[in-house]
Amino acid sequence: MKSIAGLDALYLTKAVSKLKDGCFNIAFFQYNRTKNEVDPHLRIMEGCTFRSQLPQDAFSIDGDNFFLFNDKDGNPKTCYRILLRFIGFPNDNFNLRKINWLHNE
Repeated sequence: MKSIAGLDALYLTKAVSKLKDGCFNIAFFQYNRTKNEVDPHLRIMEGCTFRSQLPQDAFSIDGDNFFLFNDKDGNPKTCYRILLRFIGFPNDNFNLRKINWLHNE
């Protein structure tokens, strides 16, 4: 399976989202802050676009820890960056690539 460096994946989400009809697919683990636990099942979302922080987004920790995106219906979503595991882009038919957070070369 192909992999991609974490910072490269984040850069590409921004670039692809600027294109007309540009989107990407992601797979990540959901984190429940009230229960302080991570769901062990990967959640896959298709047709996502990158988004900027909204005025109502208030984070108790540094906002750089989060990945902000819109789902295919345009609803704003947030997840912890480190919990992003796979990402797919249109240039390779949305085949999911493993995100490697340890090597960002």
